[in-house]
Amino acid sequence: MDEWLLNNLVCPRDRLDLTFDRDIFSCAEGHVYHVIEGIPVMIFQDERPTHDYLRQSLEQVERVVDGEALESVLRSVETTNGIDGFVQGELPYTNGNLYFCVQNKLTRYPLPHLRLPDANGERLLDVGCNWGRWSIRAAQKGYKPIGIDPSLDAVLAATRISRQLGVEPKFVVGDARYLPFRDGCFDVSFSYSVLQHFSKENARTALSEMERTLKENGKVLVQMPNKYGLRSMQQQWRRGFTEGKDFEVRYWTPAELLSTFESRFGKTIFTADCFFGLGIQASDLDLLPIRFKTVVHTSELLRKISRGIKPLAKLADSVYLESVKTTSLRSQKQY
Repeated sequence: MDEWLLNNLVCPRDRLDLTFDRDIFSCAEGHVYHVIEGIPVMIFQDERPTHDYLRQSLEQVERVVDGEALESVLRSVETTNGIDGFVQGELPYTNGNLYFCVQNKLTRYPLPHLRLPDANGERLLDVGCNWGRWSIRAAQKGYKPIGIDPSLDAVLAATRISRQLGVEPKFVVGDARYLPFRDGCFDVSFSYSVLQHFSKENARTALSEMERTLKENGKVLVQMPNKYGLRSMQQQWRRGFTEGKDFEVRYWTPAELLSTFESRFGKTIFTADCFFGLGIQASDLDLLPIRFKTVVHTSELLRKISRGIKPLAKLADSVYLESVKTTSLRSQKQY
């Protein structure tokens, strides 16, 4: 077991210290969490799960503990073109609708550009890491990432892919609303294409947990959907401008986003991520067919223009919120 995890994992229910013995973490209240293939599974049955992955992972752990072989309880995947089969199948669900056309056809891993400076061993939390694309990229930039996700299948895939690519982020199965980490143990907290799928109540809870586990003066960078983006407006119209349910995207106004982040972290910078959709990455141009390249090029051009014409960012479909945790806010916060 990784030494940093041994020292910084706590019970997600009550934040009590944990004892580790024979692939089991336990706290003084008797809460027990198993370790599967070196991965701590720090989740528990909750009455309002954010995703069915939570239930699936708990069932998988129970079957393994009861003696079933791990391979028999995991999703069956096959590597093609040197790319892990989990990624081949999961791609459009982690990267966005634009990627359905290359599902099961990847020839390289679509590792995105991480808009953070190079690091020198700073500890980064990747909330909702899935197959690890952002954690892997962070490790390549000098961070020491900890990726957390409710899916055991995804986290085990992230571990395989990291080894394949020669980097060593660490991964935990966990719930963003109940982060199993000590207060103030991360230098950077990051999340992409995750909190947009939570109810606004759950998203605010997760952000409060990200704030709790972030060091003073630590940095947070989170992607969120903008209600006033052109593609976002079209999607809202299609579903009758309802709030959204289950894992549907919830759309936030710029004012909602800024007030939510500033109440937790302090002064927040609102910038464009992409236009005409969610999850569009200029780094993936070579993977996409010609009909989508114009969309990507135009999105990237508008993003760059928005750095000079800042009001344009409020028409982006996907935006970044960037803050530095302010010490003076701690006594003022009312979540």
